[in-house]
Amino acid sequence: MISKFTVSLFGHRNIDDYYTVEQKLYELLRIIITQNNTGVEFLVGRNGEFDLMASSVIKRLKKEMCTENVFLTLVMPYETAEIRDNAEAFESYYDSIEICEACANKNFKRVFEARNRNMVDRSDMVVFFVKNQSGGAYQTLIYAEKINKKTVNLYFTKNES
Repeated sequence: MISKFTVSLFGHRNIDDYYTVEQKLYELLRIIITQNNTGVEFLVGRNGEFDLMASSVIKRLKKEMCTENVFLTLVMPYETAEIRDNAEAFESYYDSIEICEACANKNFKRVFEARNRNMVDRSDMVVFFVKNQSGGAYQTLIYAEKINKKTVNLYFTKNES
């Protein structure tokens, strides 16, 4: 079995210049998909504007590129009432939904950190939009760099358009 290239995405809960960030993300993900014809699995959360943007961009690229080799996986630290009550809608939007096993025995205050680290550990590349030196996305960036994962921070990339 040929393994897929795995990419995790993390960013701040609130984004000031939504359009610019979305354009940068679109361009980068299009390149990643084009360069990895064996398939790409994108791991995302659902905890803020960047997460929702990333999922939307991936869905759009899947449709535009007419590819069946792109997979969008929602990784949650635990099952939420929102997902449980709207399972059909979530299952039709995401290719798969995972509850992170690494979070099972964690204190509630530590589950997102555990989930984020698990996603980074599984990834070949980690894409960030981190502007502030605080918060969960920033801590995840520090962790990814510490374990020498390939990272891209869209905050520091030039917009070529």
